[in-house]
Amino acid sequence: MSTAAGAPAPEESVLDALRVNVIVGRARTGLSQSELAERANVSRQTVSRIERAATDVGIEAVERIARALGTTVGALVAPVGTHIVDDDELARRAVEPRDDYIQARAVLRAIDEAAGLVDGRDLKRFSRAGRPTLSR
Repeated sequence: MSTAAGAPAPEESVLDALRVNVIVGRARTGLSQSELAERANVSRQTVSRIERAATDVGIEAVERIARALGTTVGALVAPVGTHIVDDDELARRAVEPRDDYIQARAVLRAIDEAAGLVDGRDLKRFSRAGRPTLSR
């Protein structure tokens, strides 16, 4: 939620903004968590933790992810605003190139993967040694 001046509301954290922007960035580029991790030279677990806002992450990892998504660190940590779109804005968007729009299915797939689901089923996650990870 944003204030009228566009500043983040107190309950909106940088980790939350990063989480949403990475998920949307993956959807926009059509990358899975594993593909993004490979491009950014970070672990898939790092991408997963960012998308769950589960932990603080180093700026170097955020820089690598930003480059892999073709964006900036500033754009990844910018609060996600919600605003009402009026008829003029809809008309403007109708004649604009479609590059800045994202397929709804791609967003839903990225959200499911961030939540640990694929095709409505839980993902099986294994450690590097091939054993199931332990619950914490």
